[in-house]
Amino acid sequence: MEMSLEIPLAHLDEFLPLTDFGFGLAHLCLQRYNPEAPAYSKAYRNCLLDNSMYELADEPLTVVELARAAFMCDPVSVISPDWMDQRHKTVMAAEALMQERPIASTWNVGGVVQGSNLEDRMNCYYQLRDLGCRPICFPFRTPRTETIMALAKRNVFSYTGWYHLLGLHDLSEIKITHAEGRWSYDTSKPFKGRRLDQVEDVRGLGRLQIHKALSDADHITALWNIAYLRKIGGSK
Repeated sequence: MEMSLEIPLAHLDEFLPLTDFGFGLAHLCLQRYNPEAPAYSKAYRNCLLDNSMYELADEPLTVVELARAAFMCDPVSVISPDWMDQRHKTVMAAEALMQERPIASTWNVGGVVQGSNLEDRMNCYYQLRDLGCRPICFPFRTPRTETIMALAKRNVFSYTGWYHLLGLHDLSEIKITHAEGRWSYDTSKPFKGRRLDQVEDVRGLGRLQIHKALSDADHITALWNIAYLRKIGGSK
C-alpha cells in the first residue's frame, strides 16, 4: 500500500521525501487561499491533487479552480469534486473536469465513489471506471470497507487500476491484500502529536493544523508514526 501524507507547510522539505508520492491540496495552489501558492505548487509537482473538499468545509473547489490549480503544479492526476452521498452530482463533476482539462495537459482525472447506499456506491464505482478515472478514490466518511469488499467479490478491480483511500478510518485499512491493482492512501495522522500505536482509535484526533509548525516532540512523534505506517502497510 503506497503512502502519501498531508504535511504541515513548514515541513514539506523534510517529509515529502518520505512518501511514495505527493498528495497536494488544490486550494493551496491558489493565492486566493495561500499567499505561498507558487512555492507550494513547485513542491507538489507530479502529485495527486486533491479537490480540497474536506479542508473547505465540505464544498470542493469548482472544476475551473481545479484546472487552474493543476496548471500551477502539473500533477499526475486531479481528484474531481465530490459531495457526500451524492452519486449523480459527483459523477457529473468528473465528466465536467474531463471537459475542462486542456487538450495539451497530461494529468488524469480521479473520481470519488459516493452514494446513498451500497448499491449506489457500487454503481458510482462502475461509472467512474467506465469514464477512465484514475485513481478511483474511496472517502473515509463512507462505509468504504463494505464497498471495497463487495466490489472485490465481483472481481472488478484491475491489475492496471489505481485505487486510493482518502484519509484513514482505521489502520487495518492499509493492509488491503484482497484486491488487484495499485492501492494508496493519504493521511495527516502522523502529525497530530499522538503515537498511532498508543491510541485505541485513530479517529477523533482533530484536524491537521497545516499552517502551524510542529514542536520538537511532535516532530519526533511524526517520524515514528511514519515508520510505523510503513511497517504495517508494507509500503516500500
